[in-house]
Amino acid sequence: MTSLALAGAGTVALSGSAVADPNDLSTVRERMEQVGDQVDELYHEAEVANERYLQAQEKHAAAAEELASAQAAVERQKQKVADLTRSMGGFAAAAYRQGVVDPALQLVLSDDPQAALAESTMMDAFADQQSAALEKVAAERTALAQRQAGVAEQAAVLADLEGDMAVQKQAIDAKTQQAEDLLSSLQDRERQILAEIEARRQAEQERQAAALAASRDRTRQGAAPGAAAAGTPAAGAAASPPPAAPSVPVPASGRGGAAVAFALAQVGDSYGYGATGPNAWDCSGLTSGAWRAAGVSVPRTSQGQVYGLPRVSLNDLQPGDIIGYYGGASHVGLYIGNGQVVHSSRPGRPVSVVSLYSMPVVGAVRPG
Repeated sequence: MTSLALAGAGTVALSGSAVADPNDLSTVRERMEQVGDQVDELYHEAEVANERYLQAQEKHAAAAEELASAQAAVERQKQKVADLTRSMGGFAAAAYRQGVVDPALQLVLSDDPQAALAESTMMDAFADQQSAALEKVAAERTALAQRQAGVAEQAAVLADLEGDMAVQKQAIDAKTQQAEDLLSSLQDRERQILAEIEARRQAEQERQAAALAASRDRTRQGAAPGAAAAGTPAAGAAASPPPAAPSVPVPASGRGGAAVAFALAQVGDSYGYGATGPNAWDCSGLTSGAWRAAGVSVPRTSQGQVYGLPRVSLNDLQPGDIIGYYGGASHVGLYIGNGQVVHSSRPGRPVSVVSLYSMPVVGAVRPG
């Protein structure tokens, strides 16, 4: 079913029924549930493309730096070859072009054989030096050719990365446009119902977060000291809400507390693909910015954060921990305690606080 079929005012065939009245309230609500899911999926696909774009961007920056270094090395090598060539002088050039006179013939033809012998010995030594210099020049020319080949190879890598970035940017734009077209096709009544659905979902998430926090409080009060905590889910696997952790949560203080305070101060800011503040953020831009404000450098991308930082159990979360979501950790949020995270989700939704399990969790990590 296409986006326009979902959003249009025409008749919609529903599973398990005959033709439904498109103006019937229950039919409209069901259609808007589907529209809401589809919009979320389109924006999520755009976010996945955004993370891939950021990864390619990081590789591009590193490749550009390597290319500049390789080009500088080529220029140094060119100068080295030129200096060596000049230092050989006229004799080496002539010897290289014509060869030297045979020493035995010099001795026979000379009027003073003794002087000729001494001169021949001196010439042999000089020729040996020049021959070594010629060999060195040849070696340096070979090294120059190798460096030039390395520059060409690095330039090709750079071009490939630029092509990948262009592909991901097109995917971001296409998915975002599809979502915006779908939303703009809705009638006022449908928009109102969609807003009610989103508000109901948000309220349910908050209820689940409160229930989770209350459950953990009860378990902490009755748990025996030293009870074992469950492990962290494997990368790429969605996690269900775990049982309450017996450990007492650490207050939001120190670097984790500073990261949380920074992230919460951004609540209400806009979402922006590739944005790192100060008034717009993407998901990993917010988490990396929060920890940067706390004095800790973390990877820029969501995958770099979730798969590059120390893993922690979901039963032992502390404020400031970074939570990874969806397969491949294409989204992240910052845990703030009480079963909640602050995150930047998608266009049209500002930075907000939601339930920890409002999205499928793949794991948690702790910077610092």
